[in-house]
Amino acid sequence: MKARRGLLLAGSLWELVRFFLVLLLFASVLQGSSGVGPWVFPWLLVVGSGNLLIAAGGGMLALFPMRYTPLIAFLRLGKVLSVFSFILLAVSGALRIAAGSEILGSGRRAITGEAVLLGVFLLDLLFLAVLIGWRAEEPKVPASGPGARLPEYNETEVHDFH
Repeated sequence: MKARRGLLLAGSLWELVRFFLVLLLFASVLQGSSGVGPWVFPWLLVVGSGNLLIAAGGGMLALFPMRYTPLIAFLRLGKVLSVFSFILLAVSGALRIAAGSEILGSGRRAITGEAVLLGVFLLDLLFLAVLIGWRAEEPKVPASGPGARLPEYNETEVHDFH
């Protein structure tokens, strides 16, 4: 149970890192284009801010699972939309420019945009698998003592006692 919550919290932190990583990758690609000014960065923040909701919702669900269990459907939907839009970008060829750019490098070794995008996609699929596999935890009710439930009676059983 704690491992599942840990995976969910790790996925939530990944969403936060993913937001800034993809934002910086696209900002670096757009900065190399002609005619792009500083006005692009606020628009990238606005467009990508939906992923921050997935990060916040995943964190709330990991920390307080009984209270925020109803959020799981929205988190799954948001992650599926995120993965689907990433697939659409790849199929359309829009990621070709970002995949060819060099992000970080020294000497012959370099991290390319293609490696970053592949890593982002694989970690997105892993977090989606955690969200799909998430099941609500059953509340533990003591059998006797304070907080114990009384047996449920239906109408026919009540008539038998009178």
